[in-house]
Amino acid sequence: MIIKDFQIEKIVNGNEGFLPFLIYGPNEGLIRDHISKIKSDYLSDVDFEEVSLTAKSLDLNPDILETSANSISMFNSYKLIILESLKDKNMSELENVINSAPTQTMLIVKADNLKKTSKLRKFFESNAQCYALACYEDDTKSMMRLIDNFVKENNIALDRDIKNYLVQTLSTDRMISFNELQKISLFYANADTVPDLGEIKNLLNDTSSNNLQKMNESVMYGNTTKSSNIISKLLSEGNNPISVLRSLINYLKRVQKVKVEMKKGSNFDAAIKFLRPPLFWKDKDSFQQHCVRWPLNKIENNLSKLLDAEIDCKTNSKLSSILCEHSILTICHEGKQHFQN
Repeated sequence: MIIKDFQIEKIVNGNEGFLPFLIYGPNEGLIRDHISKIKSDYLSDVDFEEVSLTAKSLDLNPDILETSANSISMFNSYKLIILESLKDKNMSELENVINSAPTQTMLIVKADNLKKTSKLRKFFESNAQCYALACYEDDTKSMMRLIDNFVKENNIALDRDIKNYLVQTLSTDRMISFNELQKISLFYANADTVPDLGEIKNLLNDTSSNNLQKMNESVMYGNTTKSSNIISKLLSEGNNPISVLRSLINYLKRVQKVKVEMKKGSNFDAAIKFLRPPLFWKDKDSFQQHCVRWPLNKIENNLSKLLDAEIDCKTNSKLSSILCEHSILTICHEGKQHFQN
């Protein structure tokens, strides 16, 4: 059964039977966040034993999952089993445990991004007694919800400029974003001062964000040498190749939106008012050049290519850095044509 994150609380609360969850996707931070909340929020009033297993554990001892699920603890009334890196060849052990439905036990199977053809995903989605929760990378809407919840929970007043800045700069990985927001919470705890955009930029070390913006501009201008150097720097500093791709994807989407509004008859200044978050004034000149010089059909074609590259990076993690750099520099070479004169 496919579920959304807001349904977890209702499913867990008051249910002392067997609860099998599959929590999967590319957003590792969000997966960890969900598991952490299940333990701290929904199982906080229960004495539970936690058991962690991997596919390697099952390879060494095929019975370990069933033994763990059905053994009774003398000191705990509930059991939480977290199973990671499950392989297709281990599906029989998993199905045996789920079919036996041991009471007072929760099983969480944690996995990376799974294709629709995955045996594990198909099993959980088609079984009415199981729950499958996908954790995709944060988009603008989910990022804004995260920021709004942070403001509410920490009673911190963030103005619109700060929120817009955070939406543009926070990671697509939930845990990384959460850690960045925690810095703001700790910095302004018990402080009399109002949060300031300049302070927050310094606090969050805006170097990576600035480099991403510089990369987007260099790529669109067709500056291959500068673009290549920035991409190499971003990847060497540990930035996720998918996040680097996403930065350019979001930039192209914003150019696309403005181009569409201009095609309808709006001038540039009127068209950028449709952008959310709003365009920073210091980026306006470069952004306008890109909107004027790049044809709409080229923007849309390259958006499609970048989205394909993102999928390739997710399915070929070992080659993700190479795939990321190649796809971006291909667009950069095309940018030269639009800025030759």
